[in-house]
Amino acid sequence: MKPIAILFFICLLGGCSYLRLQQIPVPSREDWTMYGGGIGRTNVAHSSVDPPLAPLWEYDASAGFSPFSGAIAGDYLFVGNLSGEVHVIDIPTGKGIGRYDFGASIVGTPVVDRGLMYLALSRTEESLLAYNLVTAKIEWRAKVGDIETSPLLMNERLYATSLEGSLICADSRNGEIIWRFTLPLNLRTRTVRSSPASDGVVVVFGCDDGDVYAVGIDDGKLRWTAKTGGSVLASPSVTLGKVFVGSLDNTFYAFDAGSGNLVWKQPLGAKIYSSQAVNDHAVFVGTSGRTVFSLDAQTGRVLWRTTTNSVVNAPPLLSGNAVYVGSLDKTLYAFDSASGELLWQYKSEGRIKTMPLAAGHCLFLFSEDRSVMAFKHSGPP
Repeated sequence: MKPIAILFFICLLGGCSYLRLQQIPVPSREDWTMYGGGIGRTNVAHSSVDPPLAPLWEYDASAGFSPFSGAIAGDYLFVGNLSGEVHVIDIPTGKGIGRYDFGASIVGTPVVDRGLMYLALSRTEESLLAYNLVTAKIEWRAKVGDIETSPLLMNERLYATSLEGSLICADSRNGEIIWRFTLPLNLRTRTVRSSPASDGVVVVFGCDDGDVYAVGIDDGKLRWTAKTGGSVLASPSVTLGKVFVGSLDNTFYAFDAGSGNLVWKQPLGAKIYSSQAVNDHAVFVGTSGRTVFSLDAQTGRVLWRTTTNSVVNAPPLLSGNAVYVGSLDKTLYAFDSASGELLWQYKSEGRIKTMPLAAGHCLFLFSEDRSVMAFKHSGPP
């Protein structure tokens, strides 16, 4: 990671943490500034972290995490927790730089863009906000309803899915709602727990009604709908001209990003709760049946499969040649992306329900109840 001249000051005001950043971070290609690593949500790290790994430090984040993990800008890790706090951790030392309590549960990953941090909150009406890290002030709040997903930032527009069934597009500069796409009232259910992804043309998300929706980024009009056989809780990935997503019908799908037509589907024998990692050749996905699959991205053919000792509902992360997968058996696994061979594993103190992150040749693990750990390569395998 590029060194950045950033200094955080923390002071307690009325019992609440106060977070201030004096200079804007210098962007680095290894940054992970939103969930999935970019608008396509491919979960492919920009930094290669090869096993075996050794622990560097551990940080207590005060409360637990959702399956969505943190954001990285420069030498700092931004972590939201279910108690409504954002913690900022200095990556080289593992020391807490500061934290701020936003007063409502944070399920999705923060978005960090220059001197601003965008957050989506659950269990509150004013659920979308921008926090200025330089002035230590909330720039704006938007009333869009409960959000239990990760927002997406693209071309000064912030896209977010709300729990009650809307996709919102807001101006990231002032929070004004540009458009709102709302699912029809006659659906079996309109609950949305799937984060939006995009190819720069459409924004795509899944719904508990079993459908995947694609909406135009400029006008908010529905472009297409694709059906699965079960609720879609997972966040899609949009890449290679396709939309990749798993369903609770035990099947993984690839749809054409332009038309929504089915390209292929592959039964995996168990429910799929989490998103996937996708590179140019393969899709990596975990299931509730304790199995991790590698599928051919063009055909859906199973390239390899391997098992863990419990449910996998944390999204996998692809870093270099390793696929990192956490399991409810409290183990972080590293599998060879080409063969599925187990390269390394680490037994944590708590269950792993959150996707790991990688940046600056460090791997970050989030585990119950509230632990953040950093690892670094420890020598030849």
